[in-house]
This record gives sequence, structure tokens and C-alpha cells, in this order.
Amino acid sequence: MKVINKVLAIAALLASSFQPAAAEPQIGFQVSKTGDDWIGTIIGSIQATEEINVSAEIDSTGYLEIGAGYGLMFGQFYTEAFASYGRADSIDIYDIGIFTGTALTENLMAFASTSHEWRDTKALIDIDWLDQREWKSSVGLSYSPLTWLNTSYNFNHDRLLSGNRWSQDVVNDNINSHDITITFKPKWIEPYIKYTYGEYRVRPGERVTSESSYEMGVNFKF
Repeated sequence: MKVINKVLAIAALLASSFQPAAAEPQIGFQVSKTGDDWIGTIIGSIQATEEINVSAEIDSTGYLEIGAGYGLMFGQFYTEAFASYGRADSIDIYDIGIFTGTALTENLMAFASTSHEWRDTKALIDIDWLDQREWKSSVGLSYSPLTWLNTSYNFNHDRLLSGNRWSQDVVNDNINSHDITITFKPKWIEPYIKYTYGEYRVRPGERVTSESSYEMGVNFKF
């Protein structure tokens, strides 16, 4: 849901000449289904200042993540540097990257992100080859045909830089996935549905899978 939130936020910023409301909180709920498995997630974020945002999330598997971003407008491009730390029962995940987006027309926006992720596996024996480093990239388009409707598509590529996926359902070092999202935007509330296919993680703390997934959620703005 991170990309969804960033895309919608950038669209609003570009439309308002970049005048974000400081201390504007947002809370979201989502549930995803892959095969027979369901995962629920609660996400909260706040625009602490005009440039800084802070977020936290926890899901039903016990994965907890906190993150922060610093964003600025450079001409017609909004660019945000971000970092996050996530923790599950058997892994610590550190992520640092950059997200950028720009309006191509009044209703069409292009966006991209790239990040470096460290996955530190916690085991009874300290074995480095269980750890992984990944380079994650995404590019996409967002189209709003109506003021209350947004559609988006993004292509994701994850490249394994070190370690291996021998214990995963998918063992490829380079994996690709696709997201298709529809978001409704009445006032104060933004329900959405997302379909993902390819090779990817449904949640950061989960294994790589090739099964398609559906995600439904809602964001509340205060």
C-alpha cells in the first residue's frame, strides 16, 4: 500500500502547488489474499512537517515496520527520500530509497522508485548466507479520469545482490511483478482494490511467491 499512498499524495500535491498540511494524520486497513492465505494490516501515517512524513504498520503475521520520508518539489518533480525498519519473528529488514513522480497531463502522472534492502535473518546459529541484499525498483503510471477515481499500474523488479533464495518458493535472482490498482476518492475516505501477479512478496516478511493476490483496503484522512 505504500506506493498507492505515495501516488495519491503526489497527485494531490501537484494539484495544489505542493502545499501539504502538516500534522495531517491518516490511517488505513487492508487485507490481502494469496491462495488460501489471508493477511490483515493496519497502517498509520502523519505529515509531521511540510517535508517530513512518518509511518508505522503491523500485520496479522506479527510483522512491524516504522518508516520516514523527506520530500521536496524540484520543478515539476516531487522527490522523496525514505527509510524504514521492519521486524518479524525471524528477520530484520532495513530499506533506504528514493521515490519520484511528475504530472504528464492534468489527469496522468508517472512515478518511479528505487531502494536498497537488507534482510538480516535471525537464526539459532549466525550464518551469513541466510542474509540477503536486494535492489528493488518500480515504475508506473497513474490516471484519474474523474475527481473521485484513480487507476494505476506499476511494474516492479527485484534483483538479488547477495545471498540466495534456496529456501523460497521462487529461486530466481531476478523477479518481476505487476500491480493494478483502482482507488475511489470520496471525501475523507479512500477505498481501493489491488491485483498483483508475477513473482513477489505479498508482505515484506513473507516468502517470495508466484501466486497472484488480491488486496482490498481503505484509507481514512483526518
